[in-house]
Amino acid sequence: MTAKRKPQNTWVLIVSGLAALALVVLVVMLNTIYEPVDGVIRVSAILGYLCVFVASLSSLYVRELTRFFGRTFVKVHHSVAVTGLASLAVHAIAVAWRSGTASVFLPRFDSLEVFFSLGGRPAFWLIAVASLTALLRATIGKRWRTIHWLNYLAFILGTVHALMIGPNFQHPVPRIVAAGMALGLVYAFVRKRGWLRKRA
Repeated sequence: MTAKRKPQNTWVLIVSGLAALALVVLVVMLNTIYEPVDGVIRVSAILGYLCVFVASLSSLYVRELTRFFGRTFVKVHHSVAVTGLASLAVHAIAVAWRSGTASVFLPRFDSLEVFFSLGGRPAFWLIAVASLTALLRATIGKRWRTIHWLNYLAFILGTVHALMIGPNFQHPVPRIVAAGMALGLVYAFVRKRGWLRKRA
């Protein structure tokens, strides 16, 4: 029986996973939660953020990870993605509850600063569209993959939103880790897409 081949660029996944774990620990250690609703907002935000990161990164290595773990990795990937979307929905609902308005679900275009500081709003809808596209991939055809790339844009918008106004990300170390995660995802995406083009 031949040994399983480890997926290419496994170090990217390992380092990213450790960075994500470090981010969670730092958030818990460096922030004080004064009201229950604030706890719901922060925990759901960080959980959704990490799930989107893991789902987006792992989607670049589905074949390798499926071979490595010896099971249908797509199911695991979808479970993480759904958990992330649900967590972000809870985050948005909690923010709406605290602010007393459902307008927190709508993107704002007052200025670039306002748009990016509230980037979690368009990011939520981009993730929802990307997730729906994955479910309808049999109907949509090969184009679903391109639409599914909205997850990467959503993660970047979510990162900018977090760095600009997220209470969990106002300390230097979480900010550096989050920025590193975003840059790492962009690097992996560009590198993987280039690798696919070379093989085509």
